[in-house]
Amino acid sequence: MTGFAVSGEELRDPSTFVVTGGASFRVNLEALDTAIGALASAASVIAGLPVCLEAARAAVWRGACAGSASAAVFDDEAAALIGQAARAALDTRATARGVAAAASGYRAAEAQIAGAAGGHQLIMRGLVWGLVPPGLWRVPGEAPVRGGAQSLRLLLGGASAVPPLVPWVVAGGPRDRISVVRSEVAAGSEDASTFAYAGRSLQQAQGAATLDDGTSVPPSSVLVERIPKPDGSVAVIVTVPGTQTWSPDDPGGGIFDGEGNLDAMAGRDSHARQLIERALGDQQLRAGDVVVFNAHSQGSLHVFGLLEDEDFRRRHPVVAVTVLGGVPTAFRVPDDVAVLSVANRDDVVPGLSGLPPVPRPNVVDVRTPSYPDVGSGGLLDAVVTAHGLDRYASDARALDASTDPSVRGYASLLGVAVGTGIIGTASAGAGAGPRRERFVYTGTDTTTPATPGAPSSSAALRPSPSLPRQPK
Repeated sequence: MTGFAVSGEELRDPSTFVVTGGASFRVNLEALDTAIGALASAASVIAGLPVCLEAARAAVWRGACAGSASAAVFDDEAAALIGQAARAALDTRATARGVAAAASGYRAAEAQIAGAAGGHQLIMRGLVWGLVPPGLWRVPGEAPVRGGAQSLRLLLGGASAVPPLVPWVVAGGPRDRISVVRSEVAAGSEDASTFAYAGRSLQQAQGAATLDDGTSVPPSSVLVERIPKPDGSVAVIVTVPGTQTWSPDDPGGGIFDGEGNLDAMAGRDSHARQLIERALGDQQLRAGDVVVFNAHSQGSLHVFGLLEDEDFRRRHPVVAVTVLGGVPTAFRVPDDVAVLSVANRDDVVPGLSGLPPVPRPNVVDVRTPSYPDVGSGGLLDAVVTAHGLDRYASDARALDASTDPSVRGYASLLGVAVGTGIIGTASAGAGAGPRRERFVYTGTDTTTPATPGAPSSSAALRPSPSLPRQPK
């Protein structure tokens, strides 16, 4: 497999990535649909010609002398044209049906390509679909895993008035209020419209890479970046990490734990969703401002769950979501939100919904090939390797060099949203414009197995304009 170097790093060749959906899918379907409409209109016009020609033929015959040679010639030509028009109408309708069949075939072919993930992802989809009984856990119209997650969450308690069967596993529920602290950190200094920047931001939010000033983001945090644009509006980038502990309910109060996974997959409220909403409420968005998300793994579950909430989208104008190793197929993605989802063919996580990706004009699915070393350390090592954030971040950097029209279309939209090329931080001197800012919002679950007596509340979440702050 050939690759190319960026800053000394050998990246994989993006032409080996399989891309479905997105701008290319939309343009192709629009072209086919336009052709179908034009052919149908032409067939209708042509179908009306025989009636007009027949009327002209009768009028000429009645008004001409019986022995007129010209009238006889016209009558013959009109009769021939009537037959040709009838055949042309039939042919045009047949061509329209052929183009419609081609459009249907194109959709089916794209769906087949998108669904043929192969590897462990395909196996996981089969397992989820087969293990979730249709009459017990599956919710009509939902991904198979969501019903299972909802049932399991009920067993653990906190999600309903029903006493939990195993109350010592998870304390409290997803509506329990969390504490949130905001800290200002070093602003980003690179072009935020690149996939490389999205990947690096996710590494920073996960604690796998340091910020620009060498400091690290604490666990249980999301990164929020405010980027002022020349027109006076602001782009807000929210970066949501993946799972940070596999504890069912982190005794340290971390929110990206097993409880977070269950709540998010069940499509319910979650502590991470609270954190995101409070962080966005703190931004005091105005008309013209936009929100962009970066998400990895569990983070994608919380983001896509929020996007199913119309009230959330009315308050927070989300325009784009870049996902690495996520599960978008478990949720209903709104048509007005652009999504680019990168999934490795051997990563089991994107298959957790039990459903394959379905090509859509606003969703770009990028499937990256197996890593050369997958499987060398056994099945568990293969699963961990394929889902690793560092690998995904590397593929995100490679994706910046992709020439695929759907990838470029999403990149163009992202550039408009956050301001392509807007880099660095304006000085705070006199006359300087608004500066680029970055904040860390850290959430703590105040009800955990380690603190069973901690107070909890199921009150509705209200964004706080004055969160506790820590100095930069």
